[in-house]
Amino acid sequence: MANNMKVGRFIIYGAGGIGGIVGGHLAMAGNDVVLIGRPEHMNAVGKNGLKLVKPDGPHIVHVTAVTSPAELGFKQEDVVLLTMKGQNTEAAMHDLQGVVRDVPVFCCQNGVRNEEIVSRHFPRTYGVRVNIGAVYMNPGEVICRRDPPGWLIIGRYPTGTDALAETVGAALRSATFYVLLTPNVMPYKWGKLMSNLANAIGAITNESFQAHRRITEATQKEAEAILKEAGIRWLSQKEIEKDWPDFGAKPRGAMDTEEQSSTWQSLRRQQGTVETEFLNGEIVRVAKRIGKTAPINETINRITQEMAAKKEKPGKYSAAELSRMLGLG
Repeated sequence: MANNMKVGRFIIYGAGGIGGIVGGHLAMAGNDVVLIGRPEHMNAVGKNGLKLVKPDGPHIVHVTAVTSPAELGFKQEDVVLLTMKGQNTEAAMHDLQGVVRDVPVFCCQNGVRNEEIVSRHFPRTYGVRVNIGAVYMNPGEVICRRDPPGWLIIGRYPTGTDALAETVGAALRSATFYVLLTPNVMPYKWGKLMSNLANAIGAITNESFQAHRRITEATQKEAEAILKEAGIRWLSQKEIEKDWPDFGAKPRGAMDTEEQSSTWQSLRRQQGTVETEFLNGEIVRVAKRIGKTAPINETINRITQEMAAKKEKPGKYSAAELSRMLGLG
């Protein structure tokens, strides 16, 4: 049966690195896109267009840019793609609910708690696992490290798929993303959370993955044991590639940048918050629920939260220093 579902506008709420890349590519593919983001960034986009730097060079994308949902008159076929950090989701949902009572929200975010938060406000909630190499350091500009820009796995929350998921997926494919639809999206998102546990380690140390590999392995091993005891299923890179070979596809083009993960970028921008409470902190939360502890993830979360609050830049501790603080020798 034909899918007659349509999208009016893609409202990219929390348009930083991921949001700029997703929104920029959707706009370049001919979709009606609105960005909602921080004033300095949105003012620059409004004045000069969004500078989207890709492996083939820079592109200037002209899109509507606002700083609040209150600046929009929502329409029936609008779709919200939520791309902000998890620590901002709750407040954003209150702001959104103040201007629209029912709108589909796709959580294009790291972590697994955003869907839980969003679904308390908007019943049409979708989970999206996002694998995109994004850099956002300067107002009006985002860097997309890969071409094609990334991989997106989409499903309804907590389970299922529907015509709207298919329509949004088709639009994203037309915008050159790899897209997989699934009726069980959360194991994919838990798998991404497992890989994101290393984000804070790179931010704390400002060293290469190889330099802090031992810490990362210990952090993930602790998390894996907690999730196993809690009965939470997560999918590894290899498991996903087995059923979806495109997930391991080599990009046509790629760029190396000094900037590391989004956590590293948040500390470098000295914005005052990081999302580790929704990553390493999520492992601590699950551990407490089952009467266990996760001391490695808890310490890593605490250190990054303190660094963010003090507006300290990446590299406060070396990998050797962090290893000793975690009791790893």
